[in-house]
Amino acid sequence: MKLDHFSHSHPLVLVEEEIDWISIIYYCSACRERIEGSYYTCSECDFCLHKSCAEVPREINHPFHLNHPLILYKKWPYSSIVPGFLCVSCAKLKGADEFVYRCSSCRFDLDIKCALLPNLITGDLPKLKHFSHQHSLYFLKNHYIEPQDRSCFACVEPISGPVYCCFDCQFFLHQKCFELPLKIKHPSHRKHSLTLLPNPPPHPEECSCHLCTKAYKGFIYYCSLCEFGIMIKCIFSKVIEVESHEHPFTLVSRPITFTCDACGIDGEKYSVPYTCTVCDLIVHKDCILLPPIIKLTRHKHPVSHIYFLEENEGKNKVCRFCWDEINVEYGSYHCLDCDYFLHVNCAMDKYWWDGDFGVNDESQKSNEALEILSDEWASITCVLKKMSRGDGEIATEVKHFSHQHNLILSDEIKDDMCCDGCIRPISTEFYYCTECDYSLHKHCAELPRKTRHWRLKTTLTLHYNHRFLCDWCDFLCSGFGYGIDYKIMMCIRCFEVPDYFTTQGHKHPLFYDRKYERNCHSCETRIGCFRCKDGDFALCYRCVVLPRITCYKYDEHPLALTYHDDHVVDQCFCEICEEPRNPNHWFYHCEICEYSVHCFCVLGDSPYVKLGLTSTYDFHPHPLTFVKEDFDYFECNDCGKRCKNVLFKCSESYCKFALHLNCLRFSEIFTFLGFSEFRGGKYQSKESRK
Repeated sequence: MKLDHFSHSHPLVLVEEEIDWISIIYYCSACRERIEGSYYTCSECDFCLHKSCAEVPREINHPFHLNHPLILYKKWPYSSIVPGFLCVSCAKLKGADEFVYRCSSCRFDLDIKCALLPNLITGDLPKLKHFSHQHSLYFLKNHYIEPQDRSCFACVEPISGPVYCCFDCQFFLHQKCFELPLKIKHPSHRKHSLTLLPNPPPHPEECSCHLCTKAYKGFIYYCSLCEFGIMIKCIFSKVIEVESHEHPFTLVSRPITFTCDACGIDGEKYSVPYTCTVCDLIVHKDCILLPPIIKLTRHKHPVSHIYFLEENEGKNKVCRFCWDEINVEYGSYHCLDCDYFLHVNCAMDKYWWDGDFGVNDESQKSNEALEILSDEWASITCVLKKMSRGDGEIATEVKHFSHQHNLILSDEIKDDMCCDGCIRPISTEFYYCTECDYSLHKHCAELPRKTRHWRLKTTLTLHYNHRFLCDWCDFLCSGFGYGIDYKIMMCIRCFEVPDYFTTQGHKHPLFYDRKYERNCHSCETRIGCFRCKDGDFALCYRCVVLPRITCYKYDEHPLALTYHDDHVVDQCFCEICEEPRNPNHWFYHCEICEYSVHCFCVLGDSPYVKLGLTSTYDFHPHPLTFVKEDFDYFECNDCGKRCKNVLFKCSESYCKFALHLNCLRFSEIFTFLGFSEFRGGKYQSKESRK
């Protein structure tokens, strides 16, 4: 049987037999679902239609849109402008190449499945009025509305099962919510009946449901005399069963004062909890749904929820996020593999947990780690030579992703050697190139190309960049950096900072606190994100990664990072800039010469960019080289001031173009915005030069 269909240029042939799913998979060009049963196909191309989709009428009168007929199009008319359309019925975004029933004058669209539901096309569709809405509501026993796309206006829960709806207003009610009685008597408020209201009364924002103590949402049952209200979803939730607990939790119908056994937090004054009478547990409603196992970014193992610790498991435990004590008589999260405990609220912080549920099986727990540590993601792409050492072998000649030549292992350290990966001095074994000035610490060469970091939820990739700005310490860096598509970059020094550590600059350990808002104790110019639990001491990332030892060209001895100066304030000044120093701020000091300097006076603006680095930029025709100049021979082409210390200057000897480091950053921003030429110390746009 052949069919000439309006949507295709060739005749279509009816195929009655089933498709062999192992050998081929066909999709219907109308609804984009798999072909099952009888279908029409084109013998000259891969065009297929379900038999039911091929035989639909070109024009229908639909109960959702009675003013005009709906016309069937083989694709959305505006596919060249917008990549799809929104079906009014199921609220899904459909592809522009799917069949669509459309009223062009009203811009009303229905996908082919929703338009041809049997009870819709026959007109057998109940339509009723409800006191909460101005229009009549259609009853849909079957529909294609996904739960995540729409919520019931009464209980604010996702749509599922039979619903009443107004498609003009996108108003939905579950069938059970539509059938709610207008008045009820409730055991938590025995004095008066409660009346169903579609909207909460105009009270202050702090007014909340009497059972769950949360702000009103959706319909409520309300007593205006006592200003007492209960949300619909709390009316339904008298008994809750979850897979994570073997017994059901039952609502306590009258408010009491309690401490939640699941999270250890006191309930709101006179709030209503749920109880498991078998286990003698009393909990918040939300805590019933606590996941039994979760995976967090800040710990390598999954952590499990427990309601209490036995006596032999210890009494004094602290949360490894906030470092406050945990009451072991109530619920917490802990790691089965190590002594690691968390408050429930700390563990459920969405900043650290993105909904990833942990697993108990050891083989499953190691799958991701094995994938990241596989040879495919190793920085050393090929081992050319090995030698025996101890009980194993060590690579002595390798190929590395960051360099074009082979690298040789050595322990012969020369003066002023610098690692091209982390831009720190080399003092241990390293790999070097025999053909050019390129060296890597052994541990830098062995860094994985793919890894995770405790502050981020996504996998990071190791990049080798000539220059990038670290988003953690704000230092301009060169060498290795971990990033997410080059949009977020983290230098190796910041990557190695753990979320909990000790420092010589403070007697107590420091831990990461993303909500801390006081300034860094060392510099007072940035927010200190690593803080001490017992005081106001905090450090920013920039000060945490300061080198413990550094050198200055005018001092023959190394300078040590020093954390406090006992001299009188009037006697504290920097030997380089000759400006006063705050004795409470960190500084570098030479004990032999009694020589003290500000940290960034000796380090400069870019201590982690390798000198001699050459890069090209759109705003200058020649490459620019990163150099350190002792004298101000050059004038910055941006700000007009003399350049001294570190700068980027033109690699061509006859060209006097130079830029301060900070001016180079602005140059790149202005170039990105379309300004690409200097005129009298200012940027000129491309348009103004025409």
